[in-house]
Amino acid sequence: MRITITVENPTLEALEKLLALAAIPTAVVTAVPDDRWTPERARSYYDRLPPRAQQILLQVVEGEGECSADELKANGRHLRGSTGAFRRVLSEGKRTGLWPDALPVPLVSHIVAGRLKKLEMPGSGTDQFAHSAFAEGLRDVLSTGRHGH
Repeated sequence: MRITITVENPTLEALEKLLALAAIPTAVVTAVPDDRWTPERARSYYDRLPPRAQQILLQVVEGEGECSADELKANGRHLRGSTGAFRRVLSEGKRTGLWPDALPVPLVSHIVAGRLKKLEMPGSGTDQFAHSAFAEGLRDVLSTGRHGH
């Protein structure tokens, strides 16, 4: 038996009832904080991105969580309009209840002197770093090399 429950701001009484449920010997209970990416959330997010944003996300994942703007623009590709999809898709997912409100944007832009220098996954070296969740969630896409390298 597997039970997946999301509880926002639970009362003490609600927590006690959930813990009693978790005590059932055959239950497998895992708790995922609302502000963490999971492989399932990462894949669901990727699947909703437009194609160019998917390519960019894959390059960042392959780059261990970061990729320079020059590398992203190689072969005459552009970034214009592509990076806005990362926040837009996340906002839409939160609004429709697909993902929790506390889930952070998985990619941020580093701009120096008005120029985009790189895209990276924030939180490197912390438990907020989403790289491993995305690497696991996108393993099949990464291994097939379908993203046009």
